[in-house]
Amino acid sequence: MEFRSKSEKGFSLIELLVVVAIIGVLAAVGVVGYQGYIDSTKKSVTENNAKAVHQWLLNAKTIRSAGIDVDPSECNIANTPSATSADDAAAATGCLGGLGAEDHPFETFKNPYTQSRTGSVAVQAVSSDVDIADDGTAACSLLGAAAGDIVDGDVVVRVKDTVAHIDVYYCSKVDDNSGILTKMSNTIANF
Repeated sequence: MEFRSKSEKGFSLIELLVVVAIIGVLAAVGVVGYQGYIDSTKKSVTENNAKAVHQWLLNAKTIRSAGIDVDPSECNIANTPSATSADDAAAATGCLGGLGAEDHPFETFKNPYTQSRTGSVAVQAVSSDVDIADDGTAACSLLGAAAGDIVDGDVVVRVKDTVAHIDVYYCSKVDDNSGILTKMSNTIANF
């Protein structure tokens, strides 16, 4: 039988339990902080995607007003101040709906929340006269034809039939609520 001398030191069970508890608390705080960082990054990517679409629309409008054709060719719609008919809105919706298609400006866009939603699924165009509150409380489903058409991370280009103007929205979480529309600042009139 072997006896330890009093000069040998080690950790007691209580000391080890305290260390394990401290590591557990730090890990829990780190995981929550990391998840918040990931959510914030996803929302930021979605907002930047919407800004890119909005800027493309502004640039295309400026180029078209100078009489220059814009790719994709579907976007070469008559640019007249009287472009308020449903036909012009349908043409604009068709053009903008193809922006995420292959060989178009936003084909590489990915929905940061759902990576399988890319291109024309992540950047959608809809024709709608629905009034949407700009206070960050409108549900993404207001612009989707069916449940699940527009989800967190999607960019939505809305063509308003009666006024011939275009708004860019993105769908994301706002204050822990999923599926909330946020409008980009400026409406684009007479695209």
